[in-house]
Amino acid sequence: MESAIQSIYTEMQKAGNAKEAAKMAKYMKDRYPYFGVKSPARKEIQKAYFPIWKKEFKGREMEMAQKLWNKPEREMQYVAMDWMKSTSIWKIPGAIEQIETWICHESWWDSVDFLASTCVGGYFLKFPGERDIWIEKWNNSPDFWLNRTAIIFQLKYKSKIDTDLMFAVMDTHKGQKEFFIRKAIGWALRELSKTQPEKVREYLSSRELSGLSVREASKYL
Repeated sequence: MESAIQSIYTEMQKAGNAKEAAKMAKYMKDRYPYFGVKSPARKEIQKAYFPIWKKEFKGREMEMAQKLWNKPEREMQYVAMDWMKSTSIWKIPGAIEQIETWICHESWWDSVDFLASTCVGGYFLKFPGERDIWIEKWNNSPDFWLNRTAIIFQLKYKSKIDTDLMFAVMDTHKGQKEFFIRKAIGWALRELSKTQPEKVREYLSSRELSGLSVREASKYL
């Protein structure tokens, strides 16, 4: 597995561009180093590896994702996320513990939003009996990225959204000044408005939310 990861890492290095790397790092507030490999090029590189990895490392998908995640360059975490999606890693029993670790490590909106809406959301549809204990933990966590996850994990649920749970989590955090929380509340409400606009209108009229949350929530109303 180490040699497989080193192989793609070396190829990403070769495909990198210092000028693009500087731009990408600046866009992400210089939180991470970058190779300077844009998404289309990265996905083209991955295409040659993922089918082989799925055969060679069957049953070790989580381990592969973790080793990719541990690399410092942000593109390697993007490779890890694409690997998670390609292997439907959220269908693995117990995967939620590792998903939580990824949410809390190298945390920024680009990784947390994927992990929340795709991995966490998918996991709780597959293992609904585990949902409430994790959401309660994240809802009460001092880590706002876990708070954000609790707010937005149902983004792709459409008619399956548990509005009682969503509103309860939002009520916990509606007074937060953190931008990513205020944005998350508006985003989740905006998605809900596509299928249940009246519930969103009722929620907005009965709560005091930040202007950002209201603007985001009202986009389709």
